Amino acid sequence: MDENELLLRHAKRWADEHGRDLDTDLLDEALRLRSVHDGLAANRWPTRSVTQLLLVRWPAHGPLEPPDVAALLASLETFWRFLRNTGRMAGGSADPSSLVKEAKSAGRRMRAACADPANFGASKQMMAFGQEIGITLDDLEDMDDANDRLQQIMDAWNSLPVEERQRRSPAVSSAGSRMGRALTEAAGYVQEYGELPVGWAMPESPRLDEEPDDERVFPTDPRLSASQYRDSAYLKQVLALCEWVGEGREVTPNQVLRPALAKEAYADLGLWAWEQEWLLAIGMEIPGGKRMNDLLAQTGLSGWRTAADCLALDRLWLPALGAGLIVIRGKKAVFDRSALPDTDEHWAQLAQVLLLGLAHRAQPESALDPLLGILFSVAWEGKAARTPTELADQWWSSPANWVATSVGEGKVARRVSDDHVRRCLAMFGDSGAWTIRRGKLTGTDIGRDLAIVIMSAREHGMLEGLDPDE
Repeated sequence: MDENELLLRHAKRWADEHGRDLDTDLLDEALRLRSVHDGLAANRWPTRSVTQLLLVRWPAHGPLEPPDVAALLASLETFWRFLRNTGRMAGGSADPSSLVKEAKSAGRRMRAACADPANFGASKQMMAFGQEIGITLDDLEDMDDANDRLQQIMDAWNSLPVEERQRRSPAVSSAGSRMGRALTEAAGYVQEYGELPVGWAMPESPRLDEEPDDERVFPTDPRLSASQYRDSAYLKQVLALCEWVGEGREVTPNQVLRPALAKEAYADLGLWAWEQEWLLAIGMEIPGGKRMNDLLAQTGLSGWRTAADCLALDRLWLPALGAGLIVIRGKKAVFDRSALPDTDEHWAQLAQVLLLGLAHRAQPESALDPLLGILFSVAWEGKAARTPTELADQWWSSPANWVATSVGEGKVARRVSDDHVRRCLAMFGDSGAWTIRRGKLTGTDIGRDLAIVIMSAREHGMLEGLDPDE
């Protein structure tokens, strides 16, 4: 008897005693999917893990037939309350009421997600294809019978035209599954060495009494976030630049627009609006008057010799270049329209790549360091609306603030620290990571995703913090 079976028996007994619904078969399938593919123990339910289960794991790896969603949600709610009331809920889990709210939101979309073949993992795709051609794994006589039927399915699949196989192939595959990663790594090893590594085995289910090395966090479902990304001022401005580049604009050997063209782009794209915010954040005074404002809208206030010196333009240009939206062909930059996404998932991925590019550009401007602290405060668990002054106070007391920890606690250090917060808020203010109402910032799904992107980039060496000596 494994731990989940014993746990399910206790849960079923508790449910019966309290008059609550609990379908042990549905719940067992849910716990298995989380354990096998995400490495989550049965009693560990962090925020977003329910959405991951209902809209990613079950559609990709669960049974072909969609579950009774209402029965599944009722069983999950009973199970969460059983865990909480009996003291079995693991640390780091959300409270049952929050999990129920998340489940209801995801549950409304679960049946459609389970019916969409684009969400199927590779194995489930094969089973669906087998069912389509009249071959199932029901009523098997023995393993030889199973192998014969699987071979028939594979033979029929391989006989399809390449274009048809590509069309039917799953878009998300294992979707970050630890089982999928293990199989991929094993297949690569076999391909290179002709056999599995000594002692290789599939990942084991996590024990209830084991603390994970790192708690998994899940990004927002792209079906929710993609529209937010597309509506963000930053993404719209990047795409406007791409449209402006169009079929070709001349560039210098350093792969930036020629100065005359850069000035034209600055005026055509209305970049003075953002630069004003930036200049105020760094403490510059802006001349007043409509005539002066009209002039600055054409030229900007900051002097620059090359397009790379124009921050308002460069913060759009470099990320677009890095994401492949703008490509250099000979002496010209061209908008590659084929790089535009065609699904919500790809829109979210593109936006995250662009924001990572913006983070790179923010580093030398002393505008990146406070970002994670700001996002954790306004967009993560326990988020609250904060004023810029409150965020500056939090950053000043943060151990991650090298100005406060290395320079000292004098007025000059505090002024520099506050300046970094203002720069950060200006640099990422159009990203959609937060909204501002009555002078307070409130985080969004984009902000939460951006925090995950920044943490992952730093963990993998893609984004380094600046040396304080610089």
